[in-house]
Amino acid sequence: MIWVRLLVLCMTLSYCVVSSKHAIAGDGHLFSQESTAQQTTDLSVLPPWQRVLHFKTISEDKENVSILMWRKLIDSLRDEEKSEQLFKVNLWLNSFPYKQDNHIYGKSDHWSSPTEFLIHGGDCEDFAITKYITLRELGFTAEELKIAIVYDVFSGTDHAFLLVNQDGKEYVLDNRDHIISSDHYKDRYKPYYVFNESLLTTFEKPVIASTIRDAENNAVLPGNR
Repeated sequence: MIWVRLLVLCMTLSYCVVSSKHAIAGDGHLFSQESTAQQTTDLSVLPPWQRVLHFKTISEDKENVSILMWRKLIDSLRDEEKSEQLFKVNLWLNSFPYKQDNHIYGKSDHWSSPTEFLIHGGDCEDFAITKYITLRELGFTAEELKIAIVYDVFSGTDHAFLLVNQDGKEYVLDNRDHIISSDHYKDRYKPYYVFNESLLTTFEKPVIASTIRDAENNAVLPGNR
């Protein structure tokens, strides 16, 4: 989650300021009341995201049971209703173990490809990334999907999940919960930024995150899962 605090610096390289109404257009209802945001199509400011988008170029262990089961899951869901696909993908992937990056990779932050996640488990953004790519494999468009990096008001931690807009309805695929209705999360999460393959939208830093944390302490609070 180190990218939460680095993104503000990176965004100064290439961004445009838009009105809050325009900035949240298409971002769904969960963040519809949030303040003015910045948008950019320059995804080079998120190199970890660029890396995982090319996960198919990473060597895959075809004999790994989890990867084989993942492929079977995708095949089994192809003819299901979209809402059923969302629920079942969220439920299945939430069964994987939550593990912090330093325990797996020996560093504070690493965004896992689906292959890495399915073999090792991962933290919150790794769940979101694998759900994103799973839904893309099922035919969801990039425009329907956004990974959200947020502040969790309830736990006082930074967090990530997948935000899905489908047929005018909004869904949240969160490794902390099996409920996928965005209404369930309205009072809980405040956004830092959301992104997909074509657009990055950055919101003003949540006031509550600024007031609770020591201004000199940039460390992510424990319990980020």
